[in-house]
Amino acid sequence: MLVSVVVCACILVAVSLRLSSRWPARRRALVAATVLVLALLPFPYGLAPWVLSYLGDFSLTSGMLALLAILHRLRGHQFLSMGQTRMACLLLVFLALWFYPMSLGSSYEDPYAWGFGDLIFSCMLLLLGVVAWLSRAYASCIILVVAQLAYAWRLLPSDNLWDYLIDPWLVFWASGWLIRDRLLARRARQRLAVSQPEAASAAPVRTES
Repeated sequence: MLVSVVVCACILVAVSLRLSSRWPARRRALVAATVLVLALLPFPYGLAPWVLSYLGDFSLTSGMLALLAILHRLRGHQFLSMGQTRMACLLLVFLALWFYPMSLGSSYEDPYAWGFGDLIFSCMLLLLGVVAWLSRAYASCIILVVAQLAYAWRLLPSDNLWDYLIDPWLVFWASGWLIRDRLLARRARQRLAVSQPEAASAAPVRTES
């Protein structure tokens, strides 16, 4: 339960830093520290226990991505490139489109059952982690390894490995990130299309004497 509260607190701090991104750095740090303290207070005073009571537990993946977002907002270092973030969001969305319908009974196969200590499933995730490491997707590899270690130590209330890897709110965030990414890319193309004719018309016309 303690780890669930810490994960939720990281997510709340990341959201507060995103909302206050236009503020000065010192004020943002003060907001983050205040939200962290308020989130970690015990029930019924803390924010995190209330959020968990309504939304359910978040996965370790959500917590680690929130931690990377906090470090990015406070330190200015981008731990995940845009390409890696885009690829991770695409994988999450496609995984959710396959996983949730299957787990809810659209097929005789139940992938959620694999999370109860299935050795083949664990080996597949470790193999995926090796592929991510060889592809230099180090953050994805670390997330996979940390989630499996946390599952081995039962740090979250759930005894299913899937709940350490993915949660519905993470999928909503990934979907929103991809939609925003597409909108920003389209806006950039429109600006480029407008600026090119203007630049061409502003260019001096050479005349032969």
